[in-house]
Amino acid sequence: MHLSFKIGILALGMLVLASCKSTEELEPSEQGEVASEALVSTLGSLSQTTFDSYYSKLATSFKDSSRSVSFKTSTWMIADSAAYFLIKFANFPVASALMGQDSVTVLDRRSKCYQNASLALLSEQFGTELSLDNLQDILLGIPTNFDKEKTYYQNEENGLSLCTHGLKDIEQIELENSDEIITYYKLNEELNELKGMTLVSFKDTTEINLEYNEREIVDGFNSPKMVVVRITSPKQTITVELNYTKIRVNQSEQIQFVIPESYGECK
Repeated sequence: MHLSFKIGILALGMLVLASCKSTEELEPSEQGEVASEALVSTLGSLSQTTFDSYYSKLATSFKDSSRSVSFKTSTWMIADSAAYFLIKFANFPVASALMGQDSVTVLDRRSKCYQNASLALLSEQFGTELSLDNLQDILLGIPTNFDKEKTYYQNEENGLSLCTHGLKDIEQIELENSDEIITYYKLNEELNELKGMTLVSFKDTTEINLEYNEREIVDGFNSPKMVVVRITSPKQTITVELNYTKIRVNQSEQIQFVIPESYGECK
């Protein structure tokens, strides 16, 4: 697989959250402190944030144990329909990816080839469920997979973090080496913005942490402006920084994605 194709897939895949499965609930005293109605209501309201279309340029920095690289990404998103990413090195397009509800297609522009993959296949490769809605939520700083009817548990240290699982749930997941994903949502001190999300997988021994460090109001939409993603696994730690510029929200966006006839399938 070519490097630019790997970068295209990685830039897409590392920003994906898993859907959370429910567990049998135990008594609140065994699970820890149940989250306050105010926190659940706030996150529930934020999770209902909607948009029609979105565009932004993303100055992207990628660092792992073996290399550090910076590139530019442009993203176009149509709600519940598609997300398109164009990746450039030194202002030259090197890869692009179109993600729909069921599949993703990546173009390696340097090698002049393409590759199609189902989201189910990518989910297997990344060890987590991949969906268009999850990805759009993450890029837009929206609490993904949040269900206000579910019982959440409050972080006693700062009172700003909610968890999808109680203490006994977490112990059981770790003991059974379950594939369930534990998700934490963190609010800012003013309790009006999502400050971060963390996913923990004991089965994969992996933690994904997202920090929304800066935001900008654009046409009434509270868009992220600076996001840091850290993926920690036994093999390595990956850090990705995204800086948003030239943001457009709910304007008429058109996605132009064409596979040239001269392109063959990537080997």
